[in-house]
Amino acid sequence: MLKPKEIFKKAIKLEPTPRIPVTLLSGGVWVYNRHGMSLQDSFDLPPEQSAEITMQANEEVRSDLVWAAAGCNNLVLRAVGVKVNFHRPGVASDVAEPFLEKASDVDKINLDDIQNDPGINAMLENTKILKKNIGDDVMIGISQWGPLTLAGLMMGTEQFMKLLIKDKPAVHYMMEVTAQMVYRYWDLFLDAGAEYISQAEPSASGDMISKRQFSEFAIPGLTKTNQLIGDKPFAKMIHICGETTKFLELIPDTKADAISLDYKVHLAAARETLDGKIAFLGHMDPVGIMAMATPEQVREDCTRCIRDAQGEKGGYLMMPGCDIPPSVPIENIQAMVDVAYHYLD
Repeated sequence: MLKPKEIFKKAIKLEPTPRIPVTLLSGGVWVYNRHGMSLQDSFDLPPEQSAEITMQANEEVRSDLVWAAAGCNNLVLRAVGVKVNFHRPGVASDVAEPFLEKASDVDKINLDDIQNDPGINAMLENTKILKKNIGDDVMIGISQWGPLTLAGLMMGTEQFMKLLIKDKPAVHYMMEVTAQMVYRYWDLFLDAGAEYISQAEPSASGDMISKRQFSEFAIPGLTKTNQLIGDKPFAKMIHICGETTKFLELIPDTKADAISLDYKVHLAAARETLDGKIAFLGHMDPVGIMAMATPEQVREDCTRCIRDAQGEKGGYLMMPGCDIPPSVPIENIQAMVDVAYHYLD
């Protein structure tokens, strides 16, 4: 019998699998909120204890992929001087105020500071423990914002979106630095034992930018980071929130191995566009289905997802369309996993 990690790998390689692979996207806030804890609490715990909380959660959930430092993408921002709050239970984190007034202010960023952040170092130790204890059985993943989103978070999204129109060279200048931030962060966690990497680019959503802007800004940034990290990870994933159907044909150009799709994207369209090129994951509504539906309704929606994606063909992995809110009942996650485990029986 194949281990969960082996099934996950086969799907990413576009090979048929004995069952539908299944995972959460991130889930760190959900995990720690069940213990009444914030993400900052997870940094302050002994790494052995924080890793144990993650491993216990996955024993209940049975995900094929466990995310290290889940929900902690903003740690890289804190490391370079951005004011970030991780202290609120039930909330991933938030950037308190803009860090950059103008594009050239990225010159003040010291990339060497990334390896010195105490939260990052706590999560690196956590990752080593996850790798040692469960890494032979399940995939260990790590996520970071993509270059476009990191630049927007540091400048403020509204101001940054104006810059996309008014000063394109400035945007590309900023993204040269933010691509390095992504690479440096990933590299630390790959050395600690992670094997699967993801970059989340919510600022590249079709709900926010045009296809032309996606081609001009998002694609170069996503491609740059994937080229920087090269073949060090087993595979590279991109997650983009919202409607991305009009962008799907461009995603294989980024050197990614998989794309994570939000619930707004029809999986049949994704299969038609991506079949034989890269794997795709998705796409249950994290709120409308995972948080608010009954377990039976979750099963129905997960079954629909597999049928739309033609999961039996290979290259499809079941996953909510984004990170789940802390209010999601564990029974709904277990219903999702049960469908994935038994659909092909």
